[in-house]
Amino acid sequence: MKKLWTIAFKDIRLRFTDRTLLIIMLAAPLAISTIIGLAFGGLGRSESPIQHIPVVVINQDQPGAYGVNFGDTLAALLIAGQLPAGTSATMQSCPQDTSGSSSSAVSGDSLSELIHGINFDQSVAQGLVQEGKISPPAASTGSPAYLEQSARAAVDKGLYTAVVIIPPGFSTALTSLSNPQQAPSTSSVTVYGNAGNSLSAGIVRSVVDSITAQMVSGNIAIGATLGEIVARQPALLSNITQQDASNLFVCAFAPGSNLVSLSQVPLQAVQTSSAGILLVTFGSAQALFFALFTGQFGVLSMYEERRNGTLQRILASPTSPSTILGGKLVGVFVSVIFQLVVLILALTLVGSLIEGRAVFIWGNNIGGLVLLLVAVAIASSGLGMFLAGVLKGVEQAEIVGSVLNIGLGVLGGAFGFQLPRSVSQFSLIYWGRDAFDTLAAGRGDIFLNIGVLCVEGAVLFIIGLLLFNRKFEA
Repeated sequence: MKKLWTIAFKDIRLRFTDRTLLIIMLAAPLAISTIIGLAFGGLGRSESPIQHIPVVVINQDQPGAYGVNFGDTLAALLIAGQLPAGTSATMQSCPQDTSGSSSSAVSGDSLSELIHGINFDQSVAQGLVQEGKISPPAASTGSPAYLEQSARAAVDKGLYTAVVIIPPGFSTALTSLSNPQQAPSTSSVTVYGNAGNSLSAGIVRSVVDSITAQMVSGNIAIGATLGEIVARQPALLSNITQQDASNLFVCAFAPGSNLVSLSQVPLQAVQTSSAGILLVTFGSAQALFFALFTGQFGVLSMYEERRNGTLQRILASPTSPSTILGGKLVGVFVSVIFQLVVLILALTLVGSLIEGRAVFIWGNNIGGLVLLLVAVAIASSGLGMFLAGVLKGVEQAEIVGSVLNIGLGVLGGAFGFQLPRSVSQFSLIYWGRDAFDTLAAGRGDIFLNIGVLCVEGAVLFIIGLLLFNRKFEA
């Protein structure tokens, strides 16, 4: 174990005393991300430069239990920026919380100003086909598949930023959460965004996630209430009329109630500015891209030591190849962690300077951020060790390693454009960048990302270890 740490410390010391490597590891990704943040995020602007994002909505939902239609609610919020007609009058009868003072209005973009949504029906789809703006879909005219294919084609052409598809059974799945006598069912709203406008598409996805999350929370609150009624006075549940249930569902989302508030939120109220969003998206992608080169440097140092005779002298001593490989892994792991931490702090400082106030652009889930850093370091180190077992010589490592890293960067969105998710998922940069975006948006569902990164790193390291031992035993 002492030899392993000696090898690791030696690699770390050499790496962080090499000015060329420091420029590649820290200066390059920081400079690129800062330029992007200044160019597109604005300098010291508090208002959002993004307005009237063109979105189309396909609402296939049907009313669920008690005639409640959450699909109409979601569609109305995206199209009109407010709840469906008639809802506000019903809310006047809901009990209001008057204990606290109401917050003053905040200037900024409301939901209706941020998103410009339209209802995408068959007439709109056929109109786009007749005008030659999109190619005729393969599905038959008038079918739901025709509608969805037309909307996706319009998004791909850049006519709209995103399409939001509300599936059949959306309301049924939500109201199943509020019925203690029914098994919960699942449903998913699809948000398909334009790959060339990932920032605006990401905003649409965040808005949809926020609205649906409040719908889920409201139905869970209703289910807890009805569960108490069933437990204490079961007869009361059978006497609830459809109108009573409808009012109960409406009041669960009424502004001012103690449950869940479903209201317009000014964009200015969001902690992270547009510059911060850009710094997280592009900064994390650049940091991950250059972290791959940090892993590659471990490979190059191994072949450099072999060419200089240092590696042969180590192998002649009572030191196993696995110890050497483990020392290299630890050195790369610590270097990647240090590199990512420095870049996170530096980009936070840049974001604060651009915004004109102190902001932490990476979200408030520090524990999740730490786990993500560890997972990225494991994946980068595993890839570096895999290359150590596969490649032969410094020249091959420089060429193949660089080409591989650039390919992963292209797939993962490190160069300013995003490929379809089905393709991007083959790059560890995608999983890391997506997790950073998720944390910055205030969500914590990154366990899949962390799992993929850790498993990928572990598998690559094991394969690299086996190939490395076989190579030097031959």
